[in-house]
Amino acid sequence: MSDYAALIRPALLLIAVLFLNGCGVGHLWHLAKGQADLLRQRRPVQEALQDARLSDTQRDKIRLVLKVRAFGIEHLGLYDSATYTTFVHLDRPFVSYNLTASPVDAIKPYVWRYPVVGRMPYQGFFSKDDALAAQRELQLRGYDTYLRGVRAYSTLGYFADPILSSMLSYPDGALIETVLHEMLHQTAWIKGHVSFNESLANFVGQKGAEAYLAYRDGVDSPAYRDYLDRGADAGLLRAHLQQLIARLQELYQEPISREAKLQRRQTLFDEAAVTYPALFPRMKTHAYRRFFEGRTLNNALLLSFRVYNRDTTFFDDALAAHDGDLRRAIAYFKTLRARDIPGAFRTP
Repeated sequence: MSDYAALIRPALLLIAVLFLNGCGVGHLWHLAKGQADLLRQRRPVQEALQDARLSDTQRDKIRLVLKVRAFGIEHLGLYDSATYTTFVHLDRPFVSYNLTASPVDAIKPYVWRYPVVGRMPYQGFFSKDDALAAQRELQLRGYDTYLRGVRAYSTLGYFADPILSSMLSYPDGALIETVLHEMLHQTAWIKGHVSFNESLANFVGQKGAEAYLAYRDGVDSPAYRDYLDRGADAGLLRAHLQQLIARLQELYQEPISREAKLQRRQTLFDEAAVTYPALFPRMKTHAYRRFFEGRTLNNALLLSFRVYNRDTTFFDDALAAHDGDLRRAIAYFKTLRARDIPGAFRTP
């Protein structure tokens, strides 16, 4: 059996289990081949660090991933696996693409259903052309769509995920957060509750990044302060978009015609963009000031945002109940089951 066949057969089996319901054989083969290609390209990190294609900055970021991985395992109790001990150099800026869709007159996800991970409010692709074709098909059916490039993802522990060259374009703070976010997915995942899983991973990624930077540099360091400032600015953007979503949800419930709803929703989109600069005096960085530039708002984009950005009160309370000890809070999160998820997370 060739090395490629040895890889693609377990990948095909996994993808069949994970994704066959809801996509069909063509998409199944696309996913299996894409995953097998990544597995085939993996090289030990120490070997990859000698790659002449890498800049000194990229090598430093690979070393940072290794340090954050060790911190996550040793200090936060995240799942200890071979993830992030290998490297893949991609010939593209993104490893994959995620497609989200929604009706134009409702904040309601188009849902794909899979037997292991459950209901998913997005569909993944390794091929941008395939993703664009699926996007066009949904648009022809009248859906809002949003397609975004993905720099990192988790196979939930089914494979040892490599460090990807696409991850190395992140600023250090975002890279630290991403590594801990994806490691949390291997540590805790509740089938069928994507928004809870992603919001939890965001929470742990952010709190974990704060903990790592405090551990490495101290709470008075520029790196730590900058990360907190960026987080505060992200919070202002989140609140602005959450307010927009709330206004849209009220609009879509009104007893008026579909045409009137679409006209008024565009007014709300325009107002959100126009009023956003009023937040700039409160922002401490420039990280999120250009969010509305070159971006077309629609329900699918807002849904993609909401999946990862629900109210953190549940997570904050859990952390406080464990005396601010993130490791103990993560141990608690690992015990949660579907019945424990707050009602606010019951929809994607």
